[in-house]
Amino acid sequence: MKDMLDSNLLKCFLAILENGKLTAAAGELCLTQPALSKSLKRLEDELGVPLFERTPLGMVPTAYGIALGRRARHIQLESRSAREELQMLSEGGFGSLTIGIGPLWSAYELPDILASMIRKRSDIHIRVVSGVLDQLLPDLLQGKLDAVCTVLDFPEHPDLQKVFLFDSEHIIVAHESHPLASMALVQPEDLQKHLFVGLDGDYAGLARMEKFFALHGLQSPNLAMECSSLETLLSALKTGGFLASLSIQLLDRGLAMGLKRINVKESFWRFRSGLVYRRSPQRPPLVCALERELLERFAQYKE
Repeated sequence: MKDMLDSNLLKCFLAILENGKLTAAAGELCLTQPALSKSLKRLEDELGVPLFERTPLGMVPTAYGIALGRRARHIQLESRSAREELQMLSEGGFGSLTIGIGPLWSAYELPDILASMIRKRSDIHIRVVSGVLDQLLPDLLQGKLDAVCTVLDFPEHPDLQKVFLFDSEHIIVAHESHPLASMALVQPEDLQKHLFVGLDGDYAGLARMEKFFALHGLQSPNLAMECSSLETLLSALKTGGFLASLSIQLLDRGLAMGLKRINVKESFWRFRSGLVYRRSPQRPPLVCALERELLERFAQYKE
C-alpha cells in the first residue's frame, strides 16, 4: 500500500459515497460511469479491501468504506481550509473564521470576545452563523463551520473535541403581564396549560421539554410558535401571550423588555456549555486563538 492516497481517487470515492449510485456520482464529476468504476477499482486494489457492495439499490459502503469516508472527508476539509488560509495570507490577511453559535452565545460574552480578537488582529475576517444544536453539529462535521459555541449535552463523537467553559440552566421566562408572572410558585401543571414559543428546528430542546413534563405525568404543552431568531422569540414573549425556556444568562437581556423568570420549583434543564471543533493534527490558528480567548474569559469567573 502506498503511503499517500491519490486525492483524485478519494474525490471519486466520496462522490460515490454521497450519491449512493455510480451514475449520479459520475454525472457530478463529469466522468463516464466506466471511468469512475475504474477509479474505484484502483483505490480498492491499492487499499486491498472492498469499499462498496454493489446492490440493486445502489452502492452500499462496507465497514472499510465507512471508515475511509470519515477520514477522506477530513482530508478534503483540511485541504480546503489550507487553500483558503494560504489565499488569505497571500492577500496580506491573517485568515478567516466561521463560527456557529447557539442562542445563548448570541447575546452572552461571545460578541465581546470576537471584538477583542479583531482588535488584536485587524486583518482577520470572522463570520458568525446562528442556529440550534441540531443544525450546527452537522455543519461543523461537514466543514461549513470551523468551530461551534453551544451546549455540550450531546454524545461524544470521534471527530469532535469539546471544551467545557461554564455551567448553565434553562429557566421558564415570560412577560410580566403573563398570568403566571405574579404567582409565588408555579407548578408543572400550571405551565402545561399555557402556550410556549421556541426556536425553529430545536428538536433537542423540544425533547427536553417533553421529558420534563413526562416526568410529572403530563403531556408537553403546545409549542404554538417557532422562531428562527432569538430576537423574534423575545419579541413574541413581550406580547405577554407565551412562555419560553431560555438560558439563565439571557435573563438580563430580557429584563429591559419586561420579561421575568417564572417561579418554578425545579430547574427545567441544567447543561454544560462550551466550544466544539473538529479534531485535527494541526488546528487552524484562529480556532486556537478563539479557544484561548474563551478559556481566559471564563477562567476569570472561576477564580
